[in-house]
Amino acid sequence: MLFAMKAHLRRRIFLAPVLFAAVALPANAQAPAPQSATPATGAASATASSFEVASIKMVSPHTLEELQRGIGQFSTSTYPTPHFFMHNAPLVLLVGQAFGMDIEKSPDWGASQLYDVDATVADGKPLTREEMQPLLQNLLAQRFNLKVHRESHAVSGYELVVAKTGPKLQSAREGARPKDMPSAFHAQVWSSGLDAWGISAETLAHILNGPAGQPVVDKTGLSDTYDVHLKFAPSDDPNSSLPSIFTAIQEQLGLKLVPAKVPVSYLVIDHVDRVPTEN
Repeated sequence: MLFAMKAHLRRRIFLAPVLFAAVALPANAQAPAPQSATPATGAASATASSFEVASIKMVSPHTLEELQRGIGQFSTSTYPTPHFFMHNAPLVLLVGQAFGMDIEKSPDWGASQLYDVDATVADGKPLTREEMQPLLQNLLAQRFNLKVHRESHAVSGYELVVAKTGPKLQSAREGARPKDMPSAFHAQVWSSGLDAWGISAETLAHILNGPAGQPVVDKTGLSDTYDVHLKFAPSDDPNSSLPSIFTAIQEQLGLKLVPAKVPVSYLVIDHVDRVPTEN
């Protein structure tokens, strides 16, 4: 999996949901305004605490044979959890996890050098992804001297709007979400559809980034939360009997994807050390 990711990671790290995955949404579903260069700790809460214990180790490259045997595969913790871990992870994924944003610029080694990170929250309190992020930002600033800033660009994408027929969304129902789904996951996205529970229109727009193939921003003006179930043709199956993602959204949800230039915010790494300070 890591080999397949590397070429893309060197160009731009895109954290939008992918097909065949349970979706844990980034904290910043909507692009924030541009900021000047700041240390990573500048984005963390002033009262955020650090991890009680944290270990970061550089990982030697794995051979293809080791990867095929399952040695060196990427893994990470699910939320909520009192123990954050990310194993065999490149720096760009660590930073992306900490900030919940796409990364536009990083060092040449940012997608190739791997790390094992294990950190324990004080008092063993389970934290959500959003609660964990300030601690991760502080950890990266302390151990890697990480400094970042945000940039916003207008790119080709889509605006999610209400179709002329009016919305056909189903209001969220208590208990509709699968009981075995981790609390950090809001949706499941397949090659031929998606299922989501208790999400806003803004969150739906973010989820649609993957199936639509370009950034999507919410312009519906809808403020409720919804259970969304959508069926559409896989992008690689021209013979599917299902409608395209664009037709499906309009027919099944009463919404529409309109091509537009949309603002997308990215994280730029200004400085980071390859070798972290000792544990």
